[in-house]
Amino acid sequence: MKILFYLPVATPWWFEQVFEPLIRRTASVAEVHVLAPAPWQNTGIGPDQLRRCADLDGVQWSIIDDPAHPSLRTAPVDRDELIAYVRGLAPDLVLCRSADIETPRHFPGIVRHMMEAVITPFDLGARPNTIYFTDTLFANGVMPALSDVEAARIDALIAPHWEDMLAHWRATVPDRATVFGALGLPMDRPAVLLPLEYAHEENFYLAHRPAGLTDAALVGRAAAAAEAVGATLVVTDHPLNTLYVDREPLHAAIVALGTPILVDPAALDLAPTTALLAHVDGVLLHDSKTFATAAAFGTPMHRTSRFESASWLHMETDLPRFFTAIADGTAARPDIAAARRWFGYHYANEAFHPTDPALTGAMVVQRACKPFDPARWEAGLGLLERYAAREELAA
Repeated sequence: MKILFYLPVATPWWFEQVFEPLIRRTASVAEVHVLAPAPWQNTGIGPDQLRRCADLDGVQWSIIDDPAHPSLRTAPVDRDELIAYVRGLAPDLVLCRSADIETPRHFPGIVRHMMEAVITPFDLGARPNTIYFTDTLFANGVMPALSDVEAARIDALIAPHWEDMLAHWRATVPDRATVFGALGLPMDRPAVLLPLEYAHEENFYLAHRPAGLTDAALVGRAAAAAEAVGATLVVTDHPLNTLYVDREPLHAAIVALGTPILVDPAALDLAPTTALLAHVDGVLLHDSKTFATAAAFGTPMHRTSRFESASWLHMETDLPRFFTAIADGTAARPDIAAARRWFGYHYANEAFHPTDPALTGAMVVQRACKPFDPARWEAGLGLLERYAAREELAA
């Protein structure tokens, strides 16, 4: 078998925590090629990554360093030439980390994207590098049709973890009055949350945001819609933006709008986005993993995206209509039974840990080539840590 790792948006963390472990494992069972651009905006493969793999003599590296290499992240200038090159390699399997979804569609073999699998409100402990393979991007809540027997098995497997998760968050998140009071939110108006996404220059996936709207434009549009129905727009920023992105101009612009409330992340002893999702009347989403927390908590959702949302999420796509429903108290909530089943499917069937000592190259290939496999469901649910067990140890 011939495997191609196509990695235009490989960050140093992703390379160390995900790609190198997978390259090492698959190199023991297949001919492995790596195709990536030279470093740019904290993505690509350079000397540091090659040194980490210097002992892998059989892996063949192709690093594109021509003047157009930055374009590989989202829309290659020489797309036809790139596709021809990959067709010449003739891989049986292509594992991608790319914000460009169009180009890999023309690659030969089985093509899978590697995406993050860690999603609140569940806990994976010290395994933040858990991922899954998918044939598209940001298909929120989507799963294949299950037989009655398969659905019942998934339901049974996730049930104890689901109850444990709910009990944890019921005990951890204060009541609405306490949360709203700590964050300075009025109690007499409906509240809608806008959680901003990671805005570092390395996040090329933001290229898929419809109309290319900036965060300031998103907040302004949402603020106007909220004000029109007498709702409060609550804005939280991604925690990594606080660490790595200059957000002062944006935060000043939000404050200048007057009506939105920008949340101070230090105002609560837990992540404000999670605490708010337990109590707000709705949430505005794009391609954030926050949809999963909203689904678990039963929070009505609006989504602006070019990607698929499962029907059970009951995602609204019209912004004024969503705010009108929020004001009327008629906004559709996700189907909680379907949410529980999807979480069960996601962790039982999809998620895996690239640095798991028990993971072999053959298992990686099997996951990519056989995306649905009930034989791995029990082991998959083993990734989830029970909050109750951890809290008992800490007591």
